[in-house]
Amino acid sequence: MDSTLFYHLALFLHIMGAFGLVAAMTFEVVGLQGLRRASQKEDAIRWLSVARVVQRLAPASLGLILVMGLYMTATTWGPRGWILVSLGGLVAYAVIGGLLTGVRMARIGPAVARSSEPLTDDLRAALRDPVLVISIRTRLAIVLGILLLMTLKPSLMASLVIVVLAGAIGLLAGQLSNRGRSARPLEAEGR
Repeated sequence: MDSTLFYHLALFLHIMGAFGLVAAMTFEVVGLQGLRRASQKEDAIRWLSVARVVQRLAPASLGLILVMGLYMTATTWGPRGWILVSLGGLVAYAVIGGLLTGVRMARIGPAVARSSEPLTDDLRAALRDPVLVISIRTRLAIVLGILLLMTLKPSLMASLVIVVLAGAIGLLAGQLSNRGRSARPLEAEGR
């Protein structure tokens, strides 16, 4: 087969991975909004099922983006600045999602399953944890920064500035949306 065909197939799959990642973020935002409103166990369980879709779709999409992106880098583009920063941005996306959202959701799911009706104040506070909003907004901003890099293909330094600035804007947006709200995290003993 022609190497151009392989490149175009890799590009198609790379873009499909990006669509999947955007879909996962959309599910996460919708699920998070529902969880923040939940006051009954049944409602929280319904919205947590959306989180399970995200847990499958986001890693699969990131994997597709990375594998196809690395293939195109190795065969066509080479290690350009915008590519390296995009790769770092995707790693940051995964780390932020895993540490800020994943760890909290891993505690929330079992706590909701063990809970009674209506949800306790502590559990409702955990569902409204401001860090969950900060996490998704920061990751969304990083993805938008990476999209800008893929469009402009700037130098290494400009790429770093764009992604760091995008992440900072997302972090600030998440903090501003939570101003005046507080949440108590679930206690380690598993409430």
